Amino acid sequence: MSQSKSQASDDAVSAGLESPVDPNERAEQRPVWAWIDRSALRHNCRRAERLADGRDVIGVVKADAYGHGAEVVAHTMLASGVKRLAVVSIGEGATLRNAGITAPILLLGGIQSLAAAIHSSQHHLTPVIHDEQGLLLASRSVDSDAKLAAEVEIEVDTGMRRMGVLEDEAAGLIEKVMAAPGLRLSGVYTHLARADEADPEPSRAQCLALAEAIRGLPESGAGRPAIHIANSGGLFRLNEFESGRIETDAVRPGLMLYGLSPFADRSAAELDLEPVMTLEALVISTRRVSAGTAVGYGGEWVAPVDTTIATLPLGYADGMPRALKGRGEIFLAGEMRPIVGRISMDSLCLDVGDAAVQVGDLATVFGLTPGGERVPVEKFAEDAGTIGYEILVGIGQRVQRRTTDGSPPERARK
Repeated sequence: MSQSKSQASDDAVSAGLESPVDPNERAEQRPVWAWIDRSALRHNCRRAERLADGRDVIGVVKADAYGHGAEVVAHTMLASGVKRLAVVSIGEGATLRNAGITAPILLLGGIQSLAAAIHSSQHHLTPVIHDEQGLLLASRSVDSDAKLAAEVEIEVDTGMRRMGVLEDEAAGLIEKVMAAPGLRLSGVYTHLARADEADPEPSRAQCLALAEAIRGLPESGAGRPAIHIANSGGLFRLNEFESGRIETDAVRPGLMLYGLSPFADRSAAELDLEPVMTLEALVISTRRVSAGTAVGYGGEWVAPVDTTIATLPLGYADGMPRALKGRGEIFLAGEMRPIVGRISMDSLCLDVGDAAVQVGDLATVFGLTPGGERVPVEKFAEDAGTIGYEILVGIGQRVQRRTTDGSPPERARK
């Protein structure tokens, strides 16, 4: 005779399950979470607002808000002093519009086709014009008889050498955009290439170059577009770079809003930034191995002594760089534990020594531990030979995103 569902459930509980399955938890999801702390995000937005000293804050939410979830992040930013948002693609902007975002959205990636220009206009995005081809596309996509002109911005390349009109051609493009029917130039900006370096001169030179490029603009009034330069590194050094060289109306931070330092020699804590994402996972397996036992693909790591191996359900498909092999550490059972063996697609192994680690114990990859200790994503990235940006945007979609106000609630993590 087959068991009833209720009998099977009772048997499972009596066999060792500590609590029934949470009915709100999707059965197919793995015990891995990226917690998004809205209170930390609000704190960082207010920090940016203070540093901006009266300038508008444009919050950069490209790449799904650096992997944090653009919809939640955008709504939180706009409720915390951020005036405008910036994305790279039309799809990113459309997602925000569909989520009810009505604030201005700057399209940093610009437009590369007439279809793109039309879609940008339909979603009321503000495309960036990088050259005369961009101006032509923007002009063809708008109704010149419309009561309201379509807003556009211009990026001036003052040293990044990536995108934007070259500085010695900027004045001519600005003049053409301002004369184009149906368009309104709402902003002109440049991007700092070396704001994180100790030497301020390259960034100062970029500020002076932009000042020269916009010299023909009205100094004030309705006809003057907003001028902005500072990224996260530039915002912390606003006066050092801009003072006496150019007057700006806005700042454009990204990384710092998510709680990461833009500088190699100054930590996020030193800059009064709070980590927004905490990445956690539960131990799914433990096993005791003897000295001389090989662990993982290729048997590249061999236990030097008798030890315990704990397995986490995080692999390179979830954004764990394979370069962490033999280099990275993860917080578990009160201290940092080394990653051993090759990282697999779906899992990684930790050497926990003689610690009493059990299946279901909580590991913190980066962010805040249950005890409130910081495990910086910058250190995790350094161990992998990369930068914090790459780690955050690389966290895969199999990792559950959950929002919280403050540290992740203990009861919700198990």
